[in-house]
Amino acid sequence: MSTQLPVVQKINYVAGLIALIILIAVAAFGIQSERPPKPITAEAATKDFSSARAMSYLRHIAQEPHATGTDANAKVRQYLLTELKALGLTPQIQSGMGTYKSSRGGSIAMVHNILVRIPGQIPGKALLLAAHYDSVPGGAGAADDGASVAAILETIRALQSGAPLQNDLICLFTDGEEAGLLGSELFTAENPWVKDIGLALNFEYRGNGGPVLMFETSIGNGELITGFANSVTHPVSNSLLYEVYKLMPNDTDFTNFKAAGIPGMNFAAIENPSSYHTQLDRPELLNEGTLQHQGDMMLPLVRYFGNRPLIDLKSSDHVYFNVPGHGLIHYPVSWVFPLFALVIVLFMLVLIANMKKAEVRLGRMFIGALAFVLITMLLAGVCHLLWGAATWLHPSYQLLQNPYNSHWYLLAFVALVIGFFGAIQSGLARWLRPLELGLGAMLCWIVLLVASGFLMPGASFVLTWPLLAVLVAHLTLCSERIRNTSINTKMWILLVGTLPAVMLFAPLIRMLFIGLSPQMSAVIGLVVTLLLGIIAQLLALLTRRFLLPALPVVAGVAFLAAGSLTANFDIEHPRPSNVFYALDGVTNQALWLSDDVELSSWSKNFFPQKTSMRAVPEIFGEGSRSHQYWTSAAPDFGVPVPGIDVLQDVVTDNLRNVVVQIKSARHAPRLYVTIEGQEVLNSHVQGQDFSIISGSKWRLRTLGMPDDGINIALQFEPGKSFKIRVLDETYGLPQAGFPVRPPEIITKMSGSESDTILTVQVKQFN
Repeated sequence: MSTQLPVVQKINYVAGLIALIILIAVAAFGIQSERPPKPITAEAATKDFSSARAMSYLRHIAQEPHATGTDANAKVRQYLLTELKALGLTPQIQSGMGTYKSSRGGSIAMVHNILVRIPGQIPGKALLLAAHYDSVPGGAGAADDGASVAAILETIRALQSGAPLQNDLICLFTDGEEAGLLGSELFTAENPWVKDIGLALNFEYRGNGGPVLMFETSIGNGELITGFANSVTHPVSNSLLYEVYKLMPNDTDFTNFKAAGIPGMNFAAIENPSSYHTQLDRPELLNEGTLQHQGDMMLPLVRYFGNRPLIDLKSSDHVYFNVPGHGLIHYPVSWVFPLFALVIVLFMLVLIANMKKAEVRLGRMFIGALAFVLITMLLAGVCHLLWGAATWLHPSYQLLQNPYNSHWYLLAFVALVIGFFGAIQSGLARWLRPLELGLGAMLCWIVLLVASGFLMPGASFVLTWPLLAVLVAHLTLCSERIRNTSINTKMWILLVGTLPAVMLFAPLIRMLFIGLSPQMSAVIGLVVTLLLGIIAQLLALLTRRFLLPALPVVAGVAFLAAGSLTANFDIEHPRPSNVFYALDGVTNQALWLSDDVELSSWSKNFFPQKTSMRAVPEIFGEGSRSHQYWTSAAPDFGVPVPGIDVLQDVVTDNLRNVVVQIKSARHAPRLYVTIEGQEVLNSHVQGQDFSIISGSKWRLRTLGMPDDGINIALQFEPGKSFKIRVLDETYGLPQAGFPVRPPEIITKMSGSESDTILTVQVKQFN
């Protein structure tokens, strides 16, 4: 009797249906296990973290947008100082110029960090607890990052109910994070407390719901992961998150802490990203369970690391992941290759045993590996094309980072990939046995496992443990005792071997979909296909009429239909729409502008005569011609334009030295300066070296600068002409007599100039 199940053998429908139900239930359990806990009321014990108590802080913090340099920002700062003093603490303010510099441009702002130091019982390294209190101009910042600030306040209150910590606790509320991590840059560059810090815990939000993820650590994280696993009862984290995060163009204040050599961990909640940097980031829309989960991590971590020496926390890196009902599994990276060796041994045992029984043809297994690679590429492409078709059918999806109804598309992609894989496998059956395809897929996994061991060791667990479980199941089928059992028994053995993979992959797929957005749906197709490949033999057993592949395909089509039917906007799912006012100070011509793909019913009021979209170089400069806007003539509201005063323009040592003073006549909180037409060789802003900004596209953003303006010193090659373009920005549209935004239409994500007034001045230098 062979381990290859004969084609004529079929499991009955009931067994197959039960197996599918079990697989779905295990996937749901894996996802549900990561859901945030229930909120705790304000009547909870004083030693416990209460989300209800933290919400009382948050409602004050997130009453309105409070971007750096605004009066609202100063109001939040004063509130935090008052609350910290009410807790019996002595906070201080660190004010100064925070800077961000890169080859693509720079930022500078007057920022005001809030710091408080709570003495410990034993001299030594301090624990840093950090969050930023500024918001973007277009959102009140309830989640990003007011919730983290409120959680720190509630954590301080809870700590005061017990004995003092052994270590000093430094709480840092940074300003200017949204403008380029400016507050944390100022803190790490100038504050004397930095040298005392042994560990930093930074908290952020990229959505307003879901679990709080520990998604980033410093290098040499073994001691940190051990402490995280031992102190937090509901950890949600894995080392793949950091490997993926490193590939993304994102930064937080933790970036500056790491650059300063401070060990630490970084946390964030990422679900419901449609609220991120929008008007939907309000206290009443925050999932309070998420805030409770944040506190359930923050408070135990502070108590754990606050009572342990923080002198030297660096150790070997760990691979880690959470397991439902168990907590965090972690082990040193040095285990990766021994585990890989175990996978190789089990794979060879399964391969040899099946080759002896003539159930696997070696050449066909390699063909199966090639077929699996092609199938994976095909199904990843299918998911990409499906999302492209969805955005073509519903262009409004392009207005959101993650559409409100994106969960329907996740379900559709997963179901259709399962159905299509089953259909393709059935089509290949005359050339490839299911076991040959499955072992070919496992061979591909082994190649990926070796690559991950060298390139991304934190991702290795995703491949190691599911493959081990599936190989053990296949090895069990090779035993003489099992080979003579019924087809249903063999199916149950394969099913048991598959469950760990399903439990691990289900929440991971959902997390990747949320984190990467539907635009990266090909990744979802790839990951789902990876899983299906190693369970090919189980899928072959489940392939029955009306069961597989028919049932997943029908479900996938239904999910696509559900996504399409729920694509419309309403009050609970408002449409983002971008309109702003711009005045060209050179020609005194004013424009209404919008970069919406399609104008909303409200924004059409500003554009009564529909025209084609065009570039607006008169406002944004020649380098902006790739960006298109709807345009319409606007009234001149008498808004003053920024001033450019030349303080110096001389040639010395074969260099042209230009010093200008830039002023915003209307004291705008944001101001942008660009140099057009010539390469900047060196530059200083307010006495600080900004020469790292190089090339012919020198750009600078300033926030909250002094009313008397900023001084910029520039060096050029002599004999060439150039322009200095200055654009200042205030928040809110002018009173133009147009209807106010209806509740079902909100401003576009911050960064799109939505609901702002821009004025531009240009000075030519010959």
